[in-house]
Amino acid sequence: MTHQPAKITAPPSPIKVLIADDSWVFRRILRDIFKKMPHIQIMDDAANGIEALEEIIKVRPDVLILDMEMPLMDGITTLQHLMIHTPTPTIMFSSLSQYGTARSFDALKYGAVDFVAKSSFFKGSDMAGDNELIIKKVIQAANISVKSINPIQSAVGKYEIHDTQQLVFCEECGTRNVVDIQTYLTHGSITCSHCDDDLRLSTHDRFRRLSYVVVLGAGEGGYSNLLQIIPSLSSEMGGAVIVVIHDEPENISSFVDYLGSISAMTVVRGQDGLTVEGGSCYIFSGAERVTLSPYSGHYTIRVTKDPTAMKQAAVNTALTSIAPLLKERVAGILLSGSENDGVKGMEAIRKHHGTVIALELSRCLCKDMSEKLIRKCPDTLIANEQEIVELIETMERQNRKQVVTA
Repeated sequence: MTHQPAKITAPPSPIKVLIADDSWVFRRILRDIFKKMPHIQIMDDAANGIEALEEIIKVRPDVLILDMEMPLMDGITTLQHLMIHTPTPTIMFSSLSQYGTARSFDALKYGAVDFVAKSSFFKGSDMAGDNELIIKKVIQAANISVKSINPIQSAVGKYEIHDTQQLVFCEECGTRNVVDIQTYLTHGSITCSHCDDDLRLSTHDRFRRLSYVVVLGAGEGGYSNLLQIIPSLSSEMGGAVIVVIHDEPENISSFVDYLGSISAMTVVRGQDGLTVEGGSCYIFSGAERVTLSPYSGHYTIRVTKDPTAMKQAAVNTALTSIAPLLKERVAGILLSGSENDGVKGMEAIRKHHGTVIALELSRCLCKDMSEKLIRKCPDTLIANEQEIVELIETMERQNRKQVVTA
C-alpha cells in the first residue's frame, strides 16, 4: 500500500525496540534515527535469528525490527519460532523482496504486523520523511496486540460436506441430470443420461448458490487481517465475500494470487461482468468503484476504474450498492486502515438491517477506519479475526437453506 508520513503522537512510555539485522550499517542507521526520539528505546541488537530469539527472552521488547535475509537463521524462520513461543509485534525489513510480493505476504501470514522493503528508504531524497515514517511504523506496531500463530495449523478441510448430489445441465442436449458427487469423484467422469456426452462437473458447484454476502473494507495494515480471515473460510460457503482494499491495482493482483494459493475458497481478482457466486471471494482495489447489479435472478459485478476513487470512499460505494439489494443478508466489516472510508456505507448496511462489524482496535495496525465506525455507530459488533470467522460461520448456518435471487 502507499504509505504517507503522518503526524506522530508520542506514546506515554518509551517503546522498547530490538533490532535484528546482519548489517551493522543498517543497525547503526536505525540507532541514529531512534536515539533522537525519547519515546523509543533501543534495548539491544542481534546479527542473526538465533541471537534475536535469545535477546527477546532477555529484554522482552515491545517491537522487533527483523531482517528477512540473515545467516544461521533467516527472518521468516525466526518469525515462525517467535510467533509460536513469544508473540511480539514485528516489522519485517528486506533488502531482496519488495512490497506486494509473495515473500512479503509470507511475512504477514506468519505474524509480522508490517513489511518494509529497504530499497524504499534511505535514497537521499527525503531522509526526514523516511525517518518519520519508520518512527510512525514503530509506534503503530507497539499499539497492536499479537497472538500465537502455529504455521502448521490449517483451517482448510474442517467443514463437513452436507450435499450429496448436484444438478447439472448437459451442454450438448440441455438435459437435466442429478449427479451423485461421490460417484463422480470415484470415477473421475460422468455422462449425460440422454446423449452420453461428458458432463463438466465442479465439486464446488453445489455451493455456488448465493445466500448472503460479506463485504470487507481494508486499508493500510489490512492484508495481515485478511490473511487471518479468508484462509479460514470454507469453499462450501453459500455466501460470497467481496473485499475492497485501498491499494494500487498491481499489489491487489499479487495478493489475489497469493491468497488463492493458501485458501480453500476460490479467490478472484474482481472484474466487471462477473456473476457473484457462493464460495468465492472477489477482491478489488480502492481505485475501482464496485457495485452490484441484479440480472436474470443473479447479481452481476459492475466495476468502473477511477484513479481518484481511493480519495472518494471506494468502500462506501460498494457497501451502499449492496445494502439495499441483500438487506439483512449482508454483513459489512471494516478492518485496519487509515482511510476516511466505510462509515457511510455501514450506515446503509445498518439501515437495511444488515450486520455491521468492526475489527477489534487492538488488532488494527491503523485504527482510523474501524475507530471512526465504532465512534459513529456505538452498537457496532467488535470482533478479532477469529471471531469474524465465527460470525461468518453463524451467517452460513442461518442462511444455508436460503437462496438469494435478484
